[in-house]
Amino acid sequence: MTPPATAAEKVTSSTATAAGRSGTPKARAPEAKQARAEALLQAAEAALVDASYHDITMLQIAKRAGLAKGTVYLYYPSKEALFLAVLMHKLDACYDTIEEGLQGDRQSADHIAKVLSGALLGQHALLSLLSLLFTQLEPGAGIEALVDFKRQLMSRMVEVGATIERAGGLEEGVGTTLITRASALAIGLQQFASPPPDVIAELAIRAPELKKQPLNVEAELTSTLSDIIKARMSA
Repeated sequence: MTPPATAAEKVTSSTATAAGRSGTPKARAPEAKQARAEALLQAAEAALVDASYHDITMLQIAKRAGLAKGTVYLYYPSKEALFLAVLMHKLDACYDTIEEGLQGDRQSADHIAKVLSGALLGQHALLSLLSLLFTQLEPGAGIEALVDFKRQLMSRMVEVGATIERAGGLEEGVGTTLITRASALAIGLQQFASPPPDVIAELAIRAPELKKQPLNVEAELTSTLSDIIKARMSA
């Protein structure tokens, strides 16, 4: 017959059992949480390929990520908060492209302008999300998500601004101003060049003489930015 366990043995056994039940899952919890947040972020980005922001629902994103709809709100309190995170992810990629394109010695205004234009126009849905930033994403994201976004954005803009200043021999602060203006110009040109398809079709039928030549957004943006940078260089 097995002798009864002592009090000390009972405590040791109980502690070991508790560790076996809760120790490992707790250690994995932060990694699992991060993985789910990333999965939702990727699902939201993928959804933008097939639909506009306004047509996407949190249920669709949850299904893409293989999660229950309620789980989404454990990581992002609102649709606006989720897409604010998507926007920051796209801005990070945009700024990385700028920093990579402006490595090396001092460069020409034309080259700097071309790098900025390519980076801003190269990220799918970046400009459409930026156009919603102040009217929808920021007001609906919640204060915690908004503060986190603002801090990340400010930090990255200072970094990429310094890179632009080094490349062009520009004064401190000019780089941040330039990337802000470049973003605003890109949004405006993109919207100006992309009227609703149904409007274009109706105009083609009713007033074909009003048809305009398509606008080359990248060429216009690059040319305008180059002029601005040259003016700053000569100031």
